[in-house]
Amino acid sequence: MVRPISIVRYERLYLASFVLGLIVSAMSWSQRTALVAANPVLAQVGWILPMFQVAGIAITLLLWYFTARSPSVAARWVVVVLAVLSIVGVGLSLASVARGQTTIGTISLVSFAADALYVAAALLLFKADSKRWFGELPDADEPDTFEEMSHDR
Repeated sequence: MVRPISIVRYERLYLASFVLGLIVSAMSWSQRTALVAANPVLAQVGWILPMFQVAGIAITLLLWYFTARSPSVAARWVVVVLAVLSIVGVGLSLASVARGQTTIGTISLVSFAADALYVAAALLLFKADSKRWFGELPDADEPDTFEEMSHDR
């Protein structure tokens, strides 16, 4: 099956969000390692932060594959749920800024941009051609499976 334009656009936005997420991870790596080192329990398992990073990359790439290359409705809904959680996270971050608890820095701005791209990508999964890609709508090429009936009966 030829990939619909919405899926191609989804893939571009999704991968752009992924790259920005990697940039955010690189920019905040020293802060995160300091937090792990400050916790006595986590300091003993120094491998945990790189392992979570690798797991996150693997999950992201699996979701990409099972939405953009080999359609899976389950993967589609996982992406949608993660997009909703992303919106909630941005809202909580902005509320924290509004209360004066934190400030918006470069890392936050890049993270917000990654989240915006991710949400935009997830929205593309609801277009009609995307629904056909996931098998939720019949192909436009296939004949209708419903019988034509007159409304005058």
